[in-house]
Order: sequence, then structure tokens, then C-alpha cells
Amino acid sequence: MKTTPPVMRNGSYHKGHVAEDLLRTARNLLDRETAESVSVRRLTREVGVTPANFYNHFSSIHDLLLQIAADSFVQCTRQLRYFQRNTVTRADALKAALVEYASFAQRHPQTFRIMFGFVPNAISHKTYHNAAIQAFAALLELVYGQEMLHLHDIEGTRKRARIGYGLCAMGHGLAMMLSDGQLLFGKEPGQERRKMIEDIVDAFIHNELHEALTRPAGLT
Repeated sequence: MKTTPPVMRNGSYHKGHVAEDLLRTARNLLDRETAESVSVRRLTREVGVTPANFYNHFSSIHDLLLQIAADSFVQCTRQLRYFQRNTVTRADALKAALVEYASFAQRHPQTFRIMFGFVPNAISHKTYHNAAIQAFAALLELVYGQEMLHLHDIEGTRKRARIGYGLCAMGHGLAMMLSDGQLLFGKEPGQERRKMIEDIVDAFIHNELHEALTRPAGLT
């Protein structure tokens, strides 16, 4: 998952670009401060518009934040498609995608927060929900090599794509742990991080969990 670092527009805002300027300013704040620091008053003051102008473009600050989250999911989908097209195997694509996903969480921890749970009832936001669903569908397609997510049969999808759900949960949890600094690395953290993620994906691929659980106790 890759996003372009926000760049502040020089000078006062330009009419017709208010929504873009508000989003850009919010992204900039998210990369410098916390999600809680992003407010209508703060954004409109920095962009140079009135709060009334803000509400011409977004229904609330949560609406704006979920638009940023949706944009990030769109980028995630594009990244998954890119790796699927440009790697030799789907296993290589999955490793590359999870490494980038974890890297994104570390580069943009506050954006990562609003993508996953910061805004209450985010699922009711149509743009956000659709973008999140498309990203998950792209992940499942990368794993299985075919379309797997069928919204008319969610229960069937869960049964058919169990390992895909598991990989999604594993990748997300790992990204959160890395973003929170819960895992320690040596002198080359970037390289060690990549190797750790690739090794974990290999463990899934080679069914090491089954081997570990069926090995007699006391044997290594």
C-alpha cells in the first residue's frame, strides 16, 4: 500500500479546490499529530475557509476522515493488483503486499487508525465500506487466483476462503504490532521486518502450524 506524502499548497486556497485542500491538510495533520487533532475548526483555519464552507463538501469531520480512509483502501487495492501483475508467483505477491501493508501502517499510523475502527459505525459510510470491500476482495483474489468474495453469499465465502480471512487477520495484526513498536529489531530493522513477514507467510504456505500441533510434546 503506497500513498503520496501530503504536500501543503502554497498561499491561500483556490476556489474550486476546497475539498481537495481540506483533505490534503487533514492528511498532513494525521502524519504530524493524531486523529483527534483533526477538527473542522482546525482544518478551516489552516485552509482559510469558513466552517460553513467545510459543510458544503463534507457532512462531518468523520465523513472527511472516512474519505481519507477510503482513498487509502483504494490505494491498497491498486497495490495488490500491481503485485499480482508484477511478481512471478502469487506467494511472492502476497509477501510483497504484506510487507508494504505493514510499512504503510508504520509510515502513517494515524491514517491506519481511521481505516480500522477510529470512527464509530464506519461501515454505514458507503464510500468507505465499498473501498474496504474491494481491497479485501483483491486480497482474496491474489491468494486464490480467482474471484472469491461474493456479497450475495457471505457465509459461503467465509467457508471457501478461510485461509484468506486468516491471512488478512494475520497481516493486520502484524502491521498493528509493528506500528505500535511491539516488535524489536536489530541494526537493520527494515530488512529484518521484511524477512520476518516473508517467513511468516512461508509458514502459512508450508502448513507449519499443523506440523507444530501434531508434533509429540517435548520435540523441537
